[in-house]
Amino acid sequence: MGKKQWFVWLFIIFSLLIAPKSIRGAVVPAQSGVYVYDDAGLLTDAQKDSLSERLKKRGEEAGCGLYVVTCNEPGGRTGDQYLEDFYDHGYDTGQIDVDAVLIYVDMKNRYVNVQAYGAAQKKIPDRICDKIIDALYDDLHYGDYYSAFLTYADKAEDYMNYVPIYLRAWVQILAAFAIGGAVVAGMAASSGGSMTVNAGTYLDLRYSGIRAKRDEYVRTSVTKRKKPQTNTSSGGGHVSSGGHSHSSGGRHF
Repeated sequence: MGKKQWFVWLFIIFSLLIAPKSIRGAVVPAQSGVYVYDDAGLLTDAQKDSLSERLKKRGEEAGCGLYVVTCNEPGGRTGDQYLEDFYDHGYDTGQIDVDAVLIYVDMKNRYVNVQAYGAAQKKIPDRICDKIIDALYDDLHYGDYYSAFLTYADKAEDYMNYVPIYLRAWVQILAAFAIGGAVVAGMAASSGGSMTVNAGTYLDLRYSGIRAKRDEYVRTSVTKRKKPQTNTSSGGGHVSSGGHSHSSGGRHF
């Protein structure tokens, strides 16, 4: 092999190492105000219009962007990379919301993925991404994509606005009444009379007193305990090639 051929091969290898994204096919470009990117053609025009309205409304209620992305050809990407690249592109160009929840359907590999970015990943961690997929999986498996995406929109909004029961206003009001009632009941019970018998009632001071006082030193005991180590591990998570942290859940259907 000549020097020229060696140079060509070295250039190819170097290009693969420093620019892995360049060999991937392009993702569908994000556009401001667009919530449905049906590159796989799973929806009719009427369904896309209706779904877009639902996503916009639920996103406003959730305080984040909700997006649906489908494709027939992921362009050499595996797993969740297509949706990560879609978000990276939309983020870099300012075409999508920074706080966002997205669902991706890859028809070539029959794979579904849900990801949450920005503030949304705190409300929708990995396990909630999986729960959203649980809710729409049957519709997706049997080809009712429109119903699956409507369920996604509703579930994403539900989880974004979920408040634990102990923090809900009516629970705190009931707890306040219960505590107040207990305090009042206790005060009422204690106001029925006072006790007149005390220790002095049965104490004869003529024959009571300290008989002796003695201190004895026994021993000193020292126990050593290992100081617990602080866990400084990162705790996992997902990061796109563009450096954006996010939660993620996915599976084949």
